[in-house]
Order: sequence, then C-alpha cells, then structure tokens
Amino acid sequence: MMFTDINEALKWITSIRNKDYSFERFKKLCNELNEPQDGFYTVHIAGTDGKGSTVNYLRAMLMSLGYKVGTFTSPHYLTHLDRIRINDINISEETFLRILNENLELFMKKSLSMFEMDYLIMCQFFREEKVDYALIEVGLGGRLDCTNVVNDTKLSIITTIGYDHMERLGNTLEAICREKCGIIKDDSRILIGDLNESCKNIVRQTAFAHHASFYEKKAYVDLGERKFLYEGKEYELASYADYQKHNASLALQALEMIAQDSGFIIDDQKIKEVLKNTIWHCRFEIVRKKPLVILDGAHNIHGIEALVKSFDLFTGSKCIIFSALKRKEYRKMADLLHQHTDRLIITTFPNSEVIDLNEFREYETEPDYHKAIREAMKEYENILICGSLYFMSEVVLNCKF
Repeated sequence: MMFTDINEALKWITSIRNKDYSFERFKKLCNELNEPQDGFYTVHIAGTDGKGSTVNYLRAMLMSLGYKVGTFTSPHYLTHLDRIRINDINISEETFLRILNENLELFMKKSLSMFEMDYLIMCQFFREEKVDYALIEVGLGGRLDCTNVVNDTKLSIITTIGYDHMERLGNTLEAICREKCGIIKDDSRILIGDLNESCKNIVRQTAFAHHASFYEKKAYVDLGERKFLYEGKEYELASYADYQKHNASLALQALEMIAQDSGFIIDDQKIKEVLKNTIWHCRFEIVRKKPLVILDGAHNIHGIEALVKSFDLFTGSKCIIFSALKRKEYRKMADLLHQHTDRLIITTFPNSEVIDLNEFREYETEPDYHKAIREAMKEYENILICGSLYFMSEVVLNCKF
C-alpha cells in the first residue's frame, strides 16, 4: 500500500484519529527506532489554554533572531498539514506523503493512532531539516501524551490549569495539574504561567523530585489596550485579547531562558516589532472591522472566562454565535456567554461529535451557521463567533467577511 494523493492520505490518517493508544507501547516503539524524538532542542508546552499562542509568540521571536524553528500543534487551523511547520510554513504535501509512505508499513503494523503518526512524521521532518528549536505542544494532558516520549527536553512550560478533558485527566484542578506535570524531566527546567497556589505547589514538588529547576512567570504591568510592561520594557501586541498578555510575557521569559542556555543575545527592538505584528489565528482574531467580527476558539470554561473579559471591553450592541463538541462542558459555556451579550445564538456545523441543538430549548438555536452570521452582521455592532476550533476552521474556510 502506498499513497500518491495527499487527500486520500489525509482521509486515511484522520480516520483513525480517535483510536486509543498505549503510552508505554509508543515509548517502546520510539526506543526501537533509535529515539527519533531526541534529535533536536525541544521545548515542551502543556496547559489547559494558551499553549498554541505561547508556541506562536516564541516561534516568531526565535525566527526574528535568525533561527530555524519547528512547531507541532493541534488541532489544525485550515489543513491537517499545518500541525507540522518550520518557520511558520506547513510541511509540504510532497514531504508529508514521502515520510508517510516510507513508514506506512510500520505505522500499520503497530496500529498507530493519527496523532502518533503525525508525531513520528514531525520527528523525521525536523531531523532532516535540522531545526534549531522544536516547540512541541502537548496533545492532551502530559504524562501519557505521546509527545512525552521526549527524553531530552530542555525546557518544559505549563501555561494554565483549568477544567478540560476531565474524563481523561481527573475532576479536580490538582489532578489535572499532576497529569500535566508528567512532562517534567530529570535535571531539566520547568516554567509555569498563572497557576493557583495549590497547583503551583504540585509543580514545585514535582520539579524537586526530578531535580528540575522551577521558574514562575514574572509579573507584567497591564498598560491598557494591547500594551503591557515586562521587565521594565513596554510591548504592544497585535491582539486585542487581554489574555494574550499572559501568553506573550510567558513566551518572553521562555525566550530569556533559551537564550541563557544557548548563549545568544536578544535583540529587544526585533522582539518588540515581532510581538506587535504576530497573530494566532482564531484567538480573538478580528476578521472584520464594521461590523466588528471576532473569531475565538475558546472551547472550555477557563477559555470562555478569559474570552468574555476581553469581549466586555467593546462598546455597542453584541451578538455571540457559539458551537462546540459534545465532549465539552457546552452548557456551562453557553450559560456564561449568555451573560455577556445581547443575543446568543447556538449553532451547529458538520462534525460527528457536534452538540445537539435540541438540548438548548431555553436558548435561540439556528442549524445554519451561515444564516446566523449573516443575520448578526446586519443587526449588531460586535459579533463574536466562538467555540470549537473545528467550528472556527469551518467558518474560516466557508465564510467571507
């Protein structure tokens, strides 16, 4: 069996996306393959929210300093291939097909999941291209995520701890935190974002047990719209989302730590320019000014809480259009969104796991998200389209603003 068409290849690989896998089995396979995951300088990023944004800011800053940076993120934005990128450019269709075909017999023999296959394709691609830094986002949790097979992580980051994937990670913040702490390696370094005291202590204790150095994100001063002060220097972001100040300052501290480890000098002016121009798609992304249309892939309570704080800052009439997957706390998210808008419309999109609109009889529903968006744009000054990142991808691909 061999694939010659990228669409057929992606259809096949994504058809086994929900397959359960054994972390120990995958780790043993990587050992048999001579540890392909350890061929580059790895920064490993876990957290309930903010992983992708932190990766994106750190990637942009390292690139501005002349480094070749690989990123591994999920879910994808517009195409499956944008999960694997070097210097913000997707792995090419030809390269993805070649590496997939080279390993297809092994992938099938070992019954690997989509995520495991993506990860091994990424490893081979990054090694071939000799990336200077690999920024690897955890898929789910940390301890048993397949990305955690890395033996030589230079820096681990935990961005935030909130309620998500409780069926896999646990029902308390402390239990979820312990799972994410699984990425901490012996004699490494761990950097954390804004965590509560209980979770902070769990990370500190785990770091001590692994002889790892513990670092907490330094405070920043909020200077209002898009601006903040960090270590005495003023920065301006492209994003209007207040929560991005946390992610950007976390990335700035990570950059400082990498610079200390690698021995390079940070050009402050370049970094300021980069942060002013870097966006992370579908994270409070403004896609139209009049009326104002914002896309945000907040898909858990923690993310929605951060999202509405920024949306509240806008004046004028407001409409929120929301959709999510059934495995999320969709009702709690809808209830929270309802408190921050003049009108809430619950909608759906093509996905086998999408919410059932019949469960939202107390709210306005519209099965056609195109119609919901068109109506909102005629009547309201501020429109927020939010929820599942899969919904965001659907909207970006099929709507013109």
